[in-house]
Amino acid sequence: MTLRFRRRAFTLVELLVVIAIIGILVALLLPAIQAAREAARRTQCSNNLKQMGIGLHNYHDTHRVFPPSCVKEKVQDGGGSAQATLWSGLILPFIEQGALWDQVTGMGFAIVWNDDGVNEEVARTRIPAYHCPSTIEFREMFDDGGVNPRYRASYGVVTSGTVGIDLTPFGVNVNRSGQNNNHMDDGPNDGRWDAAFTMQNTTRTMAEIVDGTSNTIFVGERARWMIGQRNYVYTATPNAQNMHSKFSGSTGIEINSKDTGHRGWAGFHSTHPGGAQFLFGDGATRFVSENVNGYLFSCLGTRAGGEAVNLP
Repeated sequence: MTLRFRRRAFTLVELLVVIAIIGILVALLLPAIQAAREAARRTQCSNNLKQMGIGLHNYHDTHRVFPPSCVKEKVQDGGGSAQATLWSGLILPFIEQGALWDQVTGMGFAIVWNDDGVNEEVARTRIPAYHCPSTIEFREMFDDGGVNPRYRASYGVVTSGTVGIDLTPFGVNVNRSGQNNNHMDDGPNDGRWDAAFTMQNTTRTMAEIVDGTSNTIFVGERARWMIGQRNYVYTATPNAQNMHSKFSGSTGIEINSKDTGHRGWAGFHSTHPGGAQFLFGDGATRFVSENVNGYLFSCLGTRAGGEAVNLP
């Protein structure tokens, strides 16, 4: 007599239970995977800032000054060229991009960046160190006044700690809440350019960072998608007139500002949840909450305000 054993198949109910369990496990694991990916992207962003910090300090060791935010002939609404060589271009030899910088033709104000030649190729070159991997537009390209196509930047230097803020509630006789991008390269020297980097052409030394490099922000994150499609650039730009927010910003504007106009453009923001990362003058990188006290954030952008600040 032959015995036959029949395998019992899954019932529909059992199958649905298994599918439900798998779905629950995926739902539990997916946020953890996404958090791990964001942590890796944030670490890479921090490494980018540290690389810039090394470049800025090596530039200072070589030239005895930090670079200006840009080199540009045209000042305010005067005559001359609006072509600008940016801080991020000036430090290229100090972030292992010397071969790229050596290709540039011309010097100082005479450099033409939309020359349909080698200079334009340099400006168009994608430099990974200037892109935060969390920024959704870091692979997008656009036309920057004839430099086409080129990549968008994720970082900018601090040239002001007060543009965009009203400090009178904090007992300081300064109200620049109405100031924005239009005030980043225009107007009298009324103390608004009080950061580690100058508006243009002039430079500062380490000794001029009187508040201490560990208390002064040098570079911060920028995210174009948050501020109404305005662009940020690195290396150079053929037109920086009234557009210094392309490469520099103010800590007088709240982090991740909801303003999509010229004020928000001049601020700092990122796609990291809850705040943005900043490079301090001592080379340290710190994540600063978007809920940080406005006066404290403003003070971190000035170089010689004499404020006693302690970042939580």
